[in-house]
Amino acid sequence: MEMHTVKPREEAMEQIMAFISREGLSAGDRLPTERQMCQMWDLSRGTVRSALSRLEKMGVLQIRKGSGIYCCGSRFQRNLQGLSSYSGEARYQGKKLANVLIGFSGIESDKKLSRIFSATLGTPLWKLERIRNLDGVPVQIDTSYCSAERFPELDRFDFVKDSLYRVFEEEYHAIPTRGEETISVIKALDEAPLLMLQSGTPVFRIESTTFDQDGIILEYNYSVVRPDHVVLSSEMKIIVQQDEEE
Repeated sequence: MEMHTVKPREEAMEQIMAFISREGLSAGDRLPTERQMCQMWDLSRGTVRSALSRLEKMGVLQIRKGSGIYCCGSRFQRNLQGLSSYSGEARYQGKKLANVLIGFSGIESDKKLSRIFSATLGTPLWKLERIRNLDGVPVQIDTSYCSAERFPELDRFDFVKDSLYRVFEEEYHAIPTRGEETISVIKALDEAPLLMLQSGTPVFRIESTTFDQDGIILEYNYSVVRPDHVVLSSEMKIIVQQDEEE
C-alpha cells in the first residue's frame, strides 16, 4: 500500500485553515504572528512562511508588512452558468456589495459593437461602467452596453444602488434567459489602479452576451476580475447516451 506523506507546508496550511475555521475568523480579522504560529504548532519559520505565502496567493490571507496577517474570508463564487444579478449573488454569499460608478452615457456603436448588436454603424447605445467592491475590496470592473432605443430613459435609474437586470425585468419586461461567455487572462494596465493592483498583474477578462426570452440581445458586457478574490465556477453535466434498440 502506497503511503502519502504530508509535506510540512501542507501541514502548516491545514493548521492555519483549521485555526481560521475554529476561531470563526472573517474578512479583516487578524491572525497570530509567524513566531506565534511556529510555537503553536511546532513548525519551522521557513515552513510557516511558505504556507502563508501560498495562502496569500490563493486569496485566503493578506500579509501587510509592518501590520500583520489578516484573513480575507472566502472568495466570491461567480457561476459562469448563472444569469442572476451580481447584487443577488453577493447577498446570497453573505458579501457586502458596493458599486462605484465610473461613467454612464449614451454612445454610438463602433464596428465591433454594431456587429455584436447586429445593428448599423452609429446605432445609439448605453454604456455603463462600474467598479464592484465586495467587503470593501475592489474586485471587478464591469462595462455594459445595451440598446438606447429599446431601453429609453435608462439613465433615470441609479445604478450605484440598483441592479441592471432588475431594471431590465421589472421596468422593461425583458427577462434574461440565455448567455454566452468567453474568458481570457490579461495583464491589468489602465485597470490596475482602480482594482488596487500593480500594473501587469494577471486578471481575468470575461466577455459576455445576454439574450432575453425572445432571443434578442439584452446586454454585451466585459469584465476585468481579480482572481485573488473571485473564483470562476461552472457546473459539469454528464449525459449518458443509451444505445438505440436495433
